[in-house]
Amino acid sequence: MKVLLSTFGKDDFEKVVQAMRRLPYERLVLVGDAKAIESKSLAKIRGLEEMSGHEVADELVPEDGFMEIVDAISEILDRHSRDGRGKRNEIVMNISGGNKLLGDAALFAAFRSGTETYHCDEKLTKLPVLRGLTAKDRFTPSQVRFITQMDEPSVPFDRMVESISPGNRQPVERVMRELRKSGMIETKVESGKIIISLSDAGAEVARAIRMT
Repeated sequence: MKVLLSTFGKDDFEKVVQAMRRLPYERLVLVGDAKAIESKSLAKIRGLEEMSGHEVADELVPEDGFMEIVDAISEILDRHSRDGRGKRNEIVMNISGGNKLLGDAALFAAFRSGTETYHCDEKLTKLPVLRGLTAKDRFTPSQVRFITQMDEPSVPFDRMVESISPGNRQPVERVMRELRKSGMIETKVESGKIIISLSDAGAEVARAIRMT
């Protein structure tokens, strides 16, 4: 069975509906705190699911305590990974709903379990989570260092060279090309200088790496 697991806040009806429209599923699982679970938005989504014939479930997580939320979502992912007959389900997760703490915790749980993950709002962004791999395992040590050195929204390439390999541009250029090809960073030229910024997916990876 295809399961869509989505983080959810009490005012996130549209965000969840966008994910429902763009990601194929047979069962919807909404993850949120008590206010979200008791909201009118969830009741509306439940009504839509009843008309479409899909199953819907809601899962309660703590309102605060980052690792407590991570552990709760990890347990939810594990529980929904198999059906009642022990057959493995195919889970995808949307983390656009709820507050930043919930989204970060869900992403951390996804890296922990290797769950395919998206951020669905005005556009659908697939986040670079690979099954069975943590964020650090996904990239080489040089790539991890490059990503974590991006401590501002935009950073000149020359500053990255001085930070990572003073006086030696070639290895930094190689890593930059690799990360640009994988969609983790974006580059542009301003006043003759290369400016680097993390993509949406790259920013999520940087956050997950720092968490670990």
